[in-house]
Amino acid sequence: MCKGQIALNVIHDHFWVMFMDPEYDLSIKYPNFINQHSDKLRMPIENGSSDSVFKLFSDKYIDDAIKYNEERERFYSIIYKDGLDYNAIWKGNTSKDAPLLTVYRHFDSASVHKGALGNLPRTLWVIDYPLFERIYYALVAGFDVYGNVGHQTNIRRYMDRLRVEGESYFLDFMPKEQRQSIFNSWYVNQHFLAGEKSRYLPSSMPSKISFNSDDAKREMVEYVVEHHLNRSAGISFDKINYFRAGEKHPSLPEKFETKDDLIQAIRAVSRPGTAFIQAINGYNSNLAYIRIRIPQRKDLFLSVVVNRWHDNVSFMFDEKKRLDPTKDETDFIFGSIGSYPNFFFDIEKKDLADFFDLLVNYQDKPEYIAKLLKYGVGRGDDSFWSHYDWFQKRFYEDDPLQAGLYDLNRYYYHAWGDELPQQ
Repeated sequence: MCKGQIALNVIHDHFWVMFMDPEYDLSIKYPNFINQHSDKLRMPIENGSSDSVFKLFSDKYIDDAIKYNEERERFYSIIYKDGLDYNAIWKGNTSKDAPLLTVYRHFDSASVHKGALGNLPRTLWVIDYPLFERIYYALVAGFDVYGNVGHQTNIRRYMDRLRVEGESYFLDFMPKEQRQSIFNSWYVNQHFLAGEKSRYLPSSMPSKISFNSDDAKREMVEYVVEHHLNRSAGISFDKINYFRAGEKHPSLPEKFETKDDLIQAIRAVSRPGTAFIQAINGYNSNLAYIRIRIPQRKDLFLSVVVNRWHDNVSFMFDEKKRLDPTKDETDFIFGSIGSYPNFFFDIEKKDLADFFDLLVNYQDKPEYIAKLLKYGVGRGDDSFWSHYDWFQKRFYEDDPLQAGLYDLNRYYYHAWGDELPQQ
């Protein structure tokens, strides 16, 4: 249901989601706990979609959610005196299950995908049933896209709190002494970090996991993916975009003859702050589709997802002030990601070295602008619709059950001729 910058800037550009196993979810084991605290689980949607503008900054529902979170953490500390271990993370039961999800934000839209796509994200969530239910009813079933400003603003502010809950449930698995510092790293330059809006309350419950490294987040995630999740679910780390601890980005290959050469180049340009990604950072420059033409073989279709760095995602407005292009990263995914492509690229295999030079060394100079005009498909390109038709047809071929029509409303808005317009 979410659409638009203000609705979407409540989440980071890239994060993973896991779920509490029902055997460990105390709301299921002890349903009376929910009955006792149901008054704290009330949501802004109970007022319908016509909240008064005078209620825009009422913290009633947020305060209640914080009180519920306090009671939940207290209850978990009593029942699980030794803390939670990996068994509290849902493994999935069948091959169709998705016990780990990747969420990508594409500025003013978002997409959700099964599995661990991309590199290790900054933030992760663990969702139990009460949190899942509130996210669904607040943002989907109870959200009115035609509601007034009061309704939509209060839902957006309430989602701030639900995000912190999901993050804090993940932090319950981290070493007790590290939880606050990890949370702080997700909320950089937030002056009221310990104040009224964030209100992260580290649990007094210890972690039952015995960590063997200084990077507990990475250690937990790698154990869950590689040893804990049901193997039939088919979830593994992204072989293109995931980097192990200490693993460095390779250099660009000297030649492009095999798929491995292409993957090496992709891993080389995915480093934070790649020149082209820093320069092309407009709001409609976050999702691109690439066609690579391979002589006498099936052409390749890749999605390029740009993950913009945010110091924090705690504010509705002035998002630009929290961005840092030197830390932006890119994920290259074979196949289709998202529904609103911002740009198409069409590249011959013989030109791959030149294209990756554009990404790594881009400057606002005629030779690099010429390269962009060569490989990029502008809105006013005479062959624009033939390019669109190729990507659309390929989407239907690769994923016939999920495929739908791409929406071009967010395609790069200029129809340039001789030069790339300034951002």
